Amino acid sequence: MSSSLTRRHILGAAAAAGATTLLGTGATASTARAASRPGASRSTAADIDPQEQSFLQGLKQIADPQCDEAVAEAFERGQGAAVNEALKGWKTNGQAIPGGLSAKLRDFLETTRRLPAWTDREALAAGHRFGMAHAQQISFAAVLDVTPERMRFPAAAAAIIGIEGPHDNKQGFAKALRAVRDLLHKDPYGPEGAAFVTPARVRMAHSAVRYLLHTEGHWDTAKWGRPINQLDLLAEGSLFTSYLIDHLDKLGVHPSADETEAYFHECRVGGHLMGITDEGMPPTLAAARKRAAAVDAVHARVTPQSATYVKATIEYFSSLAGPKEITVPPATALVRYMIGDTDADAFELARSTWDAVVPTAVRGFFTGTQAGGLPTPSATMTRIATEMVERAMNDGKEAELTMPLHLHGNR
Repeated sequence: MSSSLTRRHILGAAAAAGATTLLGTGATASTARAASRPGASRSTAADIDPQEQSFLQGLKQIADPQCDEAVAEAFERGQGAAVNEALKGWKTNGQAIPGGLSAKLRDFLETTRRLPAWTDREALAAGHRFGMAHAQQISFAAVLDVTPERMRFPAAAAAIIGIEGPHDNKQGFAKALRAVRDLLHKDPYGPEGAAFVTPARVRMAHSAVRYLLHTEGHWDTAKWGRPINQLDLLAEGSLFTSYLIDHLDKLGVHPSADETEAYFHECRVGGHLMGITDEGMPPTLAAARKRAAAVDAVHARVTPQSATYVKATIEYFSSLAGPKEITVPPATALVRYMIGDTDADAFELARSTWDAVVPTAVRGFFTGTQAGGLPTPSATMTRIATEMVERAMNDGKEAELTMPLHLHGNR
């Protein structure tokens, strides 16, 4: 296949997504959305109740004990690569746990194959229907809004950069798109879905990162706490739940209170399966917004490394569409529109004349799809487009959710 044909496939995938995956009510709800938008007034640590601060600080010392112990045992026995190979074909909920794994790993994986006891099946189904109906906008927000915002949390950013390096973002994004695609299945918790398998494999990858940062890196536990600890997981979980929900209005989605609670419930179930403790993520969206503000106040700041990573990521994805000098400015403007000027300036994202054009264009596009003026890609089409982009970034192959075996620079 020629390089030009490969590029056309990449561009076709992005176009098929529309603006889905270029890579991601009453006065009370409106007020909450406005307060949570990037650039709006944020709480500071001084505004947070001391008891809440103490709780959040305690989360820094907790990671994922059962998974960590099982993965560490595999690495200490030199079996990391063998575990990856054993799990290579394990992709759907209906498949049995593969053989050749240690008792500890099997025991851990068995615990990941069921919904939490507090799951409301009706709310879960309603939340999934909302997610499928707005897959286009949710994917767009996940990629262009949540992805850069997660780099505002320095400990999590340091862990990501430690594995991928500050510039080589292809593999990490291919795997992230694989996870997004798995959640767009019509029945993610059924035997053909992957809503149990994918989080379990992500948790194993996290445990591998923790192990490697301690054995190959120079992780400062006193400063950061455990690598990818519960506070880091909660920060990321908040971005994919309350933060994302409150930013959908930028894309023409104005859900009702019932819709937002149902979608939040589905996201909270997903957070539980990803290893977030039930104490960490509150049971209601209002409480989750309040906790997210506290997490942001005590835990978020942009570092030079994370700013470099965000700019490198924008440049990488822009280069898929054409020369960087042409494609980077509009792509940067898209990110600026989604995350807001405050955070875009913190990441040192360049301003351009595109900043005045993009907000109107994005709102017009998504308002048009919602109003029926343009064809709205279905969840299935969004899923297919996501897979195409994922494979384009992974040399034409499906991204495997494997455990990294070495840190960046030690491979």
